[in-house]
Amino acid sequence: MTAINAIIVAAMEEEMAPFDEIFSDFTFSSRRVPAGKARMAHKGRSSILFLTTGVGMVAASTLLSWLMCKYTPRVIMSVGSAGGLDSKLAIGDIVIGTNYLHGTADATAFGYVRGQIPGQPANFPIHESLNAPLRNIQRSSDLPIHLGAVVSSDSFVTKDNVADLREAFPGVLSADMESQALAQVAHTFDIPFVSVRSISDIVGAEESDKQADTFTQKLDEVAKAAARAVLELILQGDATDVERSENGPAQHFSKASLQAALYFMLAQSHQLEPRMDDLPKDLHDEVGVYLEGLRPEDRQRTLGLVVSGYHLSKSDPSAGLTAKDYDSHRTTFVEHYPEDQRGGFLWPPTSQTVIKRFNGYWNDALSSVGLMPRRGRGRGGLKFTADDYLFAIRSYIVDSHRERRQPSFNNYSTWLVDTDNAGKLPSGAAIRQRFGSWREALSAAAVDSTY
Repeated sequence: MTAINAIIVAAMEEEMAPFDEIFSDFTFSSRRVPAGKARMAHKGRSSILFLTTGVGMVAASTLLSWLMCKYTPRVIMSVGSAGGLDSKLAIGDIVIGTNYLHGTADATAFGYVRGQIPGQPANFPIHESLNAPLRNIQRSSDLPIHLGAVVSSDSFVTKDNVADLREAFPGVLSADMESQALAQVAHTFDIPFVSVRSISDIVGAEESDKQADTFTQKLDEVAKAAARAVLELILQGDATDVERSENGPAQHFSKASLQAALYFMLAQSHQLEPRMDDLPKDLHDEVGVYLEGLRPEDRQRTLGLVVSGYHLSKSDPSAGLTAKDYDSHRTTFVEHYPEDQRGGFLWPPTSQTVIKRFNGYWNDALSSVGLMPRRGRGRGGLKFTADDYLFAIRSYIVDSHRERRQPSFNNYSTWLVDTDNAGKLPSGAAIRQRFGSWREALSAAAVDSTY
């Protein structure tokens, strides 16, 4: 199967239309599907599949399931309009689902809860990897964004049936006709899923015979708002790693926040005590944003250790910090975050993220904060170009598929020897170091791996 950054799903053409302008610098090409419409957008290493399914649970889930047999996305995103069920919502507000419920499923006679299909979970919560990006977008966006439960069914919600829905699913924010079905498909394939919908009408706020007119009149407007929210979520970078400039993929962590992480772990590694000196403003401001979830005393101690590491790097450039020590201290530190925040992308990031941002080398990361890397053998990967890395991965994938074998990291080394390419193509370790992980390397190659 082909690895891609994301599949973005909408029920109607009007809900998908705003992306033509948003991704105008991408190259679009059509993809064959048995129904609906699918287009692949490419730019550099980024690939996004835009899928228009038609309205309803079956139309959406059938077409997504068909495509999941061909593509492996990092995330699936549902976009479009929804009806508001909560009185605090207004037309144009954005609801991002954190839990997805089936509005018309009722097997309570057999002991299941309302909304639960026998054999399925009672609901489909959001994947933990999306927790942090959603909190970030809610905090930073100028759009009115609400996070909460979403209910889906094949019935348009009106003032005549909304009371039952609110009673069965207290606290639900919005209703649509696709999100829960898409969430169930994503759950089956173990892919993170999120629904981003703009409110087109508030159920019960107007007479039922006017609701259809309100929906039609507001559709273009709310489609643009939802698409913009999807773009902001994409630019968080964690889930999709989609390119947003000529300089490479969007990054969740700024360079200053990564350098602050290195100072912090340097202090931890050398068992320093916190210092209350001033930090350069960019470091202080960046770290402060990421530490908002900590208790005040933990936040203050962390800032003090960043200061200590900063001064140690200036006074003793030979002070050592290994990636192994970095990750060990990080594992301990993230336990200070509240339990409901530990999913997703916490500061400090892993050493792999740091390595990826600094040219693929840990020593380059150390150099960026004034530390002298320990001398060792030369970096063999430097003799290979970016094209060499992609050629190696793609050649290996093609040969693996020809032999009907999974293209694994361990088997890559054997393949190099068997094909007499050892020393002529990058090693598996060099590939993993360059891309941050073996999975990222396969994704970068973006080769259709169907047999």
